[in-house]
Amino acid sequence: MIRRTLLALFVFAVLALCGVYAWGLSIPATTTVKRDVQFAATPAEVHARISDVRGQKGWRNDIGKVEVSADGRRWTEFPDDGSTLAFRLIESRPATTFAIAYTSSLGFEGHWRANLQPKGRGTRGHFVEEVTIPSPFFRAVGRLVSPPGQHLDLYLKDLRRVTGSKK
Repeated sequence: MIRRTLLALFVFAVLALCGVYAWGLSIPATTTVKRDVQFAATPAEVHARISDVRGQKGWRNDIGKVEVSADGRRWTEFPDDGSTLAFRLIESRPATTFAIAYTSSLGFEGHWRANLQPKGRGTRGHFVEEVTIPSPFFRAVGRLVSPPGQHLDLYLKDLRRVTGSKK
């Protein structure tokens, strides 16, 4: 009886893992999320906040520590979840653009870009995040624990708060 129960549990676990893997195969390896956000601050102020990677621990809710290279073009974030994210600056133009590439210890990589434009007394920000998860298994698990756009939305919520913007 115990042997049958253990065999049934093993078969169920294998089928569940195969199902998760099959679901992951149906999910595109790369997803793109776009957000348009209005800020009360000027484009120069928003860009200064985004591009000050050393200071982000002070206003972001999900960052434990940031280590920045001597030239400031590479840095590593240590989120509170225990993972690491290695970043590389692609482009930074004051008050208009900030673009980065990143690789996570959790098995994904991506690109992130902010385009800023004046709008009234504030800023219209257009944000695009492209994430690639090579592993079908991790794509499926990622959809369950961190749906596309979840981290970008958290980042933008913190950025809106620190720039004095209302919802």
